[in-house]
Amino acid sequence: MNLDSDLLLLAENPNASVCLESLALSLALDEYPNLDIPAYKSEIAAFSHGCKLPGGTDLEVRIKAFTRYLAHELGLQGNKNDYYDHQNSYLNMVIDRRLGIPISLSVLAICIGKKIGLRLFGVGLPGHFITMACEGNHSVYFDVFNGGKILSQSDCELLSFKATGEQLSLSESHFSPLPTASVIIRMLTNLKLIYLRKNDINRSIRILNRLRQIAPNDPSQIRDLGVVLLQAGQPSKALSNLESYIRKVPSALEDDEINNWIKQAKKEISNSN
Repeated sequence: MNLDSDLLLLAENPNASVCLESLALSLALDEYPNLDIPAYKSEIAAFSHGCKLPGGTDLEVRIKAFTRYLAHELGLQGNKNDYYDHQNSYLNMVIDRRLGIPISLSVLAICIGKKIGLRLFGVGLPGHFITMACEGNHSVYFDVFNGGKILSQSDCELLSFKATGEQLSLSESHFSPLPTASVIIRMLTNLKLIYLRKNDINRSIRILNRLRQIAPNDPSQIRDLGVVLLQAGQPSKALSNLESYIRKVPSALEDDEINNWIKQAKKEISNSN
């Protein structure tokens, strides 16, 4: 289990066969270096052993039983009172506190469900993350963050409206299962936004470096890393990233804000020589 190699593998193939459970716990090691990954994997396995689904029933009935178990037996719930607490985004803390945001709760549900024979996938609606269960040609969508509610398409559109403020008509593509790489990118992007909001420069840099590993061709990550490195007093590294961004997005040469960042980096480099 090597996080660096797994992220590079996903950068090359978003659907690469990488264990989501191991990946999510490995990401938490950056924040919690003494994290006992085998112990948390054992706890997830124990969660699965405690879940007994009714046999011989249709998928929706089994999913309702599964989400009741998650909500009532395990006590998993959305942290609506402190949504932007970074702990909500780390799988070990979700397990410890039974609190999370839509994506982290979905990831935990997927990890538990896989062990009891459910085919579960993450679905990234605009502004909200849900889980889908598949069996044959039948799919059931549910929202672990909101007590495991079974969702219709109109429910999903309402969730997206509440999250984004935009009235959206969701297409079939919105309901497609996300590859593992996209799930991890979305988890990291949440952390990036949380740390940037808090002006936590060191953690922002760490998360941006992880995003650069898994999404090396995304110019926005190169730009954002350059800006944060500039704030961190590392103008040479900042300039390198900002110039790399310009090469990938030549139209950014007309962006005054980008040019100002580049001028500032060059000025700070000159002043330090």
